[in-house]
Amino acid sequence: MHLSNVLGELKASGYSQVMVFTQFTDTMDYLRDQVVAAGYSVMCFSGRGGEVQGSDRAWSLISRDEVKRRFKEGRAEILVCTDAAAEGLNFQFCGALINYDMPWNPMRVEQRIGRIDRLGQRFTDIRIVNLHYEDTVEADVYRALRSRISVFESVVGGLQPILTRLPKLIEETVLSKATSDDARRDEALGRLETELSSGEGTSIDLDDFSDEELTFPPRLEPALNLSDLKAVLDRPALLPRGTEAVKLDAKDYRFTDGFLPQAVRVTVDREFYELHSESVELWTPGSPTFPDLGTYRRTVPR
Repeated sequence: MHLSNVLGELKASGYSQVMVFTQFTDTMDYLRDQVVAAGYSVMCFSGRGGEVQGSDRAWSLISRDEVKRRFKEGRAEILVCTDAAAEGLNFQFCGALINYDMPWNPMRVEQRIGRIDRLGQRFTDIRIVNLHYEDTVEADVYRALRSRISVFESVVGGLQPILTRLPKLIEETVLSKATSDDARRDEALGRLETELSSGEGTSIDLDDFSDEELTFPPRLEPALNLSDLKAVLDRPALLPRGTEAVKLDAKDYRFTDGFLPQAVRVTVDREFYELHSESVELWTPGSPTFPDLGTYRRTVPR
């Protein structure tokens, strides 16, 4: 199926924004031109950084934070990206993702899916579309994994080491001296089946546990919430001595104290932090910017 047909079906199903992943920058460049020609508004992200197309049809670079902000604002329908976007870019407002080509390591696919399948996802159901090249070893191996262990859904534990060896298995199969493609494919699937069978007894399937069997410790209410921390930043008298927070905009501050080597931009707004995580610190306990009150008590005279 052509990519534009898949995008059309997703759009008709109510998914107005879609991420498209590919392994290679050259493929990304090819896809973005195809998607633009199909009438969609497009942004890109790869090892080169973010890219948008101007009125002159030339592509220009934008920052990682700008990619997040623009896509969240709906200024592009499609984000075409390489695995450079598989870590650190979170798009829980986006409900659909297409894997245009599948990496040999399923863990890379899991990282891609994690960009949208995360807390705060606004869609009840997210759509993941995996495209395969027909009659290839990779396609057959992924089908075997999906039918045997629901590889991206429920299995953890003993089978994980097998999945980490999968890239090597596919590589050896592709380079095998077997006389035909069918022989190579049978060899790969046979080895995979053997390894899955040997590891299955030590695996853990989360679906085998009921909620009643899982015990969770009581979750205490935090002593301070984000609204409390904002009130502290807005009232300098509440900050430890030698500490200063200067409001920059509605959601960020210029923070200094006697320990940080230089001023740091901080926020207590989670959504703002998600969009600007490369240049802003979330000012909460555990952050290197958050005051260690024990240190202040020891070093600041009364």
